[in-house]
Amino acid sequence: MPLIGWAGYNALTRDEPAGSAATADTRAESAGEVARGDTTTGSFELAQAARDAVHACATRLAAGDAYVQSAGVGIGHWNEHVQARTDMLNGVIAQEDMKAIWKRTRLAGPEDVNQANAALEAYEALPACDGLATIEDPPETVVAQITACQERETATTAAVAAATTGMQGWSGHLNAMAAHADGEMTAQAAQDLWVAAWEAAPGYIGVFNDARDLLAAAPACE
Repeated sequence: MPLIGWAGYNALTRDEPAGSAATADTRAESAGEVARGDTTTGSFELAQAARDAVHACATRLAAGDAYVQSAGVGIGHWNEHVQARTDMLNGVIAQEDMKAIWKRTRLAGPEDVNQANAALEAYEALPACDGLATIEDPPETVVAQITACQERETATTAAVAAATTGMQGWSGHLNAMAAHADGEMTAQAAQDLWVAAWEAAPGYIGVFNDARDLLAAAPACE
């Protein structure tokens, strides 16, 4: 390979005048650094937006957990109420025991409904986790969180729906008992409603129990 001649050497080593190609290259590099700095800032903002979306989703799902837990108390009382008649008819407990269970659960019923309604309102007041699906190019450190939150949201939605169905059954029976006590319903009409509710309840209570178990097994959103 030939050596660089003096002219070539001088061209590579002498000071460049203003506006030269070397100066242009330097400016281009500086511009590139600024551009890269802008990209870094944008990436940080995107990452922060992703973290904010995860936090908002986690807050909503925590409220969903609270509702499912609160509804579980009322549905548990409703299950006892229903099971008492089943056990009495099967000779497992005496009629007096059945009536004692009915009274205890009936008296707890209004507070069950109030607590569950308050928890449901708190859950529904928070925005859904839809923002997770619209995050563009989330950073790798947040991808796992997004996936976990989306899985838990699916389980939470199912559990909330099952909890609402269960509490509607319990509150409906409480309302029917109150209406009968106030003379707004005949004894036969009240009995017919009660038997229909007793027959239907085990199915949706079972759905709630399964949904609650799936929620407990779902990954955490945090």
